[in-house]
Amino acid sequence: MYGVSRFGTMLALLRPTAYAMRWVPLLAACGFGLAVVGVPSATAVVLSAEDLSTLLRVGAMAGALGAAFVLDDPAERSIAVVPTQRPARHLLRVLIALPVLAAWWVGMLAVTVAGAGPGIGPVVPLADLTVEATAIVALVVALAAMARRRSESGIVSTVAAPALLVGLVVLYLVPERIALFVVPDDPRWAAAHDRWSVLAILALAGFLRAGIEPIRRPPWSRPGAARRLTG
Repeated sequence: MYGVSRFGTMLALLRPTAYAMRWVPLLAACGFGLAVVGVPSATAVVLSAEDLSTLLRVGAMAGALGAAFVLDDPAERSIAVVPTQRPARHLLRVLIALPVLAAWWVGMLAVTVAGAGPGIGPVVPLADLTVEATAIVALVVALAAMARRRSESGIVSTVAAPALLVGLVVLYLVPERIALFVVPDDPRWAAAHDRWSVLAILALAGFLRAGIEPIRRPPWSRPGAARRLTG
């Protein structure tokens, strides 16, 4: 009965949560990502598999910056004592945004393949690039969830988006033996995408861990409190 009750609560929160989410930054970022791959694909210039992969990566980063706004909630202070726990509220927001992000990425892939030259489309590693995009989006959502633990205002995109950019720079500058951003014909491609998969899993674990409500002990239970009270 408890599980049924929780499911019913989640369903009841679905519409108001979707209404409260900040859709404009997410949709604008997704639109920019589509433009990144769409404009070059619409020209007469024949792009290589490496060029198309680079465009998809840039588009994925743009969409991920939009995903940084998914957990923004100015009503954070007023919902701090609601019975629905923080992990459920975070997960609900991500699940609401997931169909939009999935449709956007499918559109990105479709535009890329449609604009590729003869024989180039099939050799673009779309599945592996999807793993990269998943890891990048998971990373920014995890960063937003971590920022949410310490935020009183509930606006975490101002932290998560810059942190993502810094994180991507760090990932780009890692030593070549553990490189993540490699070109499609690089022999390190398969190993790099094993690392991308691990990064996606770690980001998901970080997201779930960050959603756990922090334990706030009463003042009298903190170390040294007894000495201060009796002193």
